[in-house]
Amino acid sequence: MTDINLWDRKSWDAVRRAKGVTYSEISEATGITYKAVTKWFYGERVPSLRNQILMAQCLGIPLTQALKNISDPDIRSAIRSVIL
Repeated sequence: MTDINLWDRKSWDAVRRAKGVTYSEISEATGITYKAVTKWFYGERVPSLRNQILMAQCLGIPLTQALKNISDPDIRSAIRSVIL
């Protein structure tokens, strides 16, 4: 799998399209409204870290792959607290 940038909506959309996952499926997996999910993908809003992690799981992206380029210790700590 190529690098997935956790903060780049284009990366998320490329994976979503390749796997045939709909906005509705992401909405269901994250518990967020369909409208909010579409705003994430159109760049009108940024999903919370928690919702980005849920999206990674929904899209079948290993979290280690999605998070490997994050070096900031505070962000890594926050991520660990969300996924543990």
